[in-house]
Amino acid sequence: MSFAELTRARYSCRSYEDRAVEPEKLAAIVEAGRIAPSAHNNHPTRLIVCDTPEARAKAAKAAHNFAKDGSVFGAPVVLLACAKTNDAWVRRQDQMNSSLIDTTIVVDQMMMQAVDLGLQTCWVCMFDPAVAREEFGLADDVLPVSMLTLGYAADSIAEPDKREARCITREEFVL
Repeated sequence: MSFAELTRARYSCRSYEDRAVEPEKLAAIVEAGRIAPSAHNNHPTRLIVCDTPEARAKAAKAAHNFAKDGSVFGAPVVLLACAKTNDAWVRRQDQMNSSLIDTTIVVDQMMMQAVDLGLQTCWVCMFDPAVAREEFGLADDVLPVSMLTLGYAADSIAEPDKREARCITREEFVL
């Protein structure tokens, strides 16, 4: 599958089969995140792999609006991407901390790797970071940034015309 095809095949999956993700696929997804680029190669992202009932329940507690079957959207795996903000590169001119950008790149690479392996994902930012911090016992310098649910889709992607209608036009996108 070409990268262009991969980007068109990806969608926000909100319903998953009751089927485990194979360990080798999960390992490949985690590796895609581990090798993602980061500003100044500081690699401030840390990952919590929620692939047990207990860990998925903790993630679901933080993302309670999307809790389903003891997980987030019923996914067999939830990845919680966190940033160690103190480890990130900081731009001198305006003190912009790269940790959120770096962590976003990690999640994006894992998401695309999952789709390439026949899985689907949903990028979740609507969760309570304070609950995630408490549930997972995170240190003060570890910021929960986003979750990535993954598994085998039990729903399907919208038709191309419906997907296109939800996208910004090229004229609006390019300044």
